[in-house]
Amino acid sequence: MDDGKLKLNRPKLLAVPLRDAETLLEAGDGDGALLYLYLVKNGGVLDVDRAAEALRLSVRAVRLIARRLERMGLLDTGAEREHLPSPEPPEYQAADVVRRSQTDPAFQDLVKETQQTLGRTLTSTDLKKLFGIYDDLSLPADVIMLLIHHCKEEHDERYGATRQLGFAVIEKEAYAWFDREIMTYEQAENYLAELDRRRSMLGQMQRAVGIRGRDLSATERKYLLAWMELGFGPEELALAADRTVTNTGELKWRYMNSIIQSWHSKGLHTVDQIEQGDRKPARAPRQTASSAPDAAELERMRKLRERLKNN
Repeated sequence: MDDGKLKLNRPKLLAVPLRDAETLLEAGDGDGALLYLYLVKNGGVLDVDRAAEALRLSVRAVRLIARRLERMGLLDTGAEREHLPSPEPPEYQAADVVRRSQTDPAFQDLVKETQQTLGRTLTSTDLKKLFGIYDDLSLPADVIMLLIHHCKEEHDERYGATRQLGFAVIEKEAYAWFDREIMTYEQAENYLAELDRRRSMLGQMQRAVGIRGRDLSATERKYLLAWMELGFGPEELALAADRTVTNTGELKWRYMNSIIQSWHSKGLHTVDQIEQGDRKPARAPRQTASSAPDAAELERMRKLRERLKNN
């Protein structure tokens, strides 16, 4: 095949504004472009159920793509916002799952690898949940496997490898990924890398405030994550903890939070900035009328010294 001779057949014209085409190309969103073309062809009005059937996508996936088009400025959902709220997960029948397992090689491989990762045969309920992630969310198989490996590592670290990972945990995480619009392998890798970075930073922050040999409480974790979001690191927290203990005699989280919030309001986010911008002004020596003796007093003192010398 000579690529130079390939041409686009155009029996009919479909008008697409150049600005919209540039927006779609810049976004690199293939599903968004597909839904956009479908809408242009069908009068521009989104019927989620019909679009899902025509494009062979789940209703939930079409709604997610519509949100992306809306953010690009290509879709006006109006006040009604038809694609919200998201529907409840569908109830799949066992026959649907069995049929898909027999006719979809990608789903067959997904089932096998999932069983290998979890170290057990999936129950019928597990298979329905896995099929729901694959079909309702339209997540690619490689993204689903990355998600399952992530859930297994998190579970084993917390509870040990001997405790079985329930599939409800995987399903919940899958819908969380969908809500965050993690739909490609690259997006999933970037998300997990960011989780690792935050976990490492959280451990450093925990040690910086003097907590060792135990897990963080829910309140402690909430404070540390909030301070991380404000842009503070372990060194700054160590300084705030030191000031807290110095002033109160113990690590009081609410008091420490007031210090950090004060720094944030002043735009001080590094140790150098804090030490330069949060110093208390030095007190000037208090001047009194008697602090500098006048001429008469100096003369009196001179005469007193002479008298003592003569005696």
